[in-house]
Amino acid sequence: MLSLRRASRWFGRHPVFTGLDLDVPAGTRLLVTGGNGSGKTTLLRCLAGALSLTVGEATVGGHPAGSLGANRALAACLNPEQGLYNRLSGHDNLLLAARLRLDRRAAVRAVGRLEDEFEIGPYARLPMERCSAGMRARVAVARALLGDPAALVLDEPGRSLDERARGLLWAALDRRPGLACVLVSHHREDRQRCQRTLTFPVRR
Repeated sequence: MLSLRRASRWFGRHPVFTGLDLDVPAGTRLLVTGGNGSGKTTLLRCLAGALSLTVGEATVGGHPAGSLGANRALAACLNPEQGLYNRLSGHDNLLLAARLRLDRRAAVRAVGRLEDEFEIGPYARLPMERCSAGMRARVAVARALLGDPAALVLDEPGRSLDERARGLLWAALDRRPGLACVLVSHHREDRQRCQRTLTFPVRR
């Protein structure tokens, strides 16, 4: 579902990763670990099509990363506490995103299910600017799951979540066993929830 072939990404003369081959089939969770600045977020951005590889190719479901076909299959949450419309409520942020993929009735149903799944209801009508980082992260992760994507990339989704919310996150992923997921995390217990691990060395 997610694939890299001979993938390299440089920033100027600085190599972030080089010659990387990677396959993440449907139903597989890949945990990406490594120190700060090792290239974890860059990898996710390349898979999501937000950043081009310097060399090699990235595909999602056989489609080039960033193409229409890839974007239909993949959802990304690259900054769980940001990227939301601050003046809109959590509910309206979710509904706006849902309407990009679904008709109105289906969008309302999908948003309601995710609000229940992530227990967003108690603050769903609050503007995001009045919500904590953890509350915002719940909304951002829920938004990424709208439309039942086939592949998902998550950049430290649990860093602002309390224990209860982290449990809701993993329960949501467990309910989607066919999802191909690449997850960046520094939580040791997350390793046990993933079938595979990729560790990035820190380049000096």
